[in-house]
This record gives sequence, C-alpha cells and structure tokens, in this order.
Amino acid sequence: MPGDTTDRDQQILSRLARIEHKIDSIEQTNAFALRAEAEKHFETVRKIFGKSKRRAQVYLAANGARTVQEIADHLGMKYQNVSRELAALLQEGLTEIIDSQGGANIWSKKAVDRSLRISQFLQEKFFLTSSGLPKS
Repeated sequence: MPGDTTDRDQQILSRLARIEHKIDSIEQTNAFALRAEAEKHFETVRKIFGKSKRRAQVYLAANGARTVQEIADHLGMKYQNVSRELAALLQEGLTEIIDSQGGANIWSKKAVDRSLRISQFLQEKFFLTSSGLPKS
C-alpha cells in the first residue's frame, strides 16, 4: 500500500509538471502575439496610467508579496488610496490577487507586464524604482 501512494504521488507531480509546461508555452505564445502589436497595446497602457504617478507607484509595488496595507506602508500612502488604485488596475486587467495572508489579499502584476514591459515603461516615465519608490 505505501508503494501505491508513492506511485500515485509521482503521477500527480508528473501531470502537474506537464500542465505547468503547457501554461508556460501558452504564456510565451501570448507574449509573442502581444509584442507584435505592442504599440497598439501601449496606447491603452498610456491611457490607464495617464499622468498618475500614484497609480504607477502602486502598480510597481504590487510585487506578489504585499497586501494593500503593506503596499501603502511601503509607499507611504493611505490605505484607501492604494485600495482604490489596485481596484482600478484590477478592473483594467493589469493586476490580480494571487494569494491571501491572514485574510488580506496579496497583489501581483499579471503576466502581460513582462510581455509588454509595462514596469520598465513606468519606471522611466515617472522616474521610479522597480518597487515604486522615487529614484534619488
């Protein structure tokens, strides 16, 4: 019986690895397609952020390890302002909730960030670090 459990666990792990590989392949294909029309998509990105340095900072600080409160503390902003910006970015399809920690959601950028290099664009446009803080 213990051998059966180990074999079943190995089969599950093997299937999960194949699924992860397929997801990576799909993301790479999507990235290629997005980059082919990058300028068109960047018009939308420019409209979403406009002149809002605060929105850019919140976006950059959403690194997949921070809650709304942690982003607010990191940037020295009010919780309500950060929450509002994250909600707008979620609605635009740029951020997502990837986990929950003690009842608080963990926020991250979506894969489209890497595909279109949105973070790099925002860092240059607003003179910010990769974590959303002003460059000194």
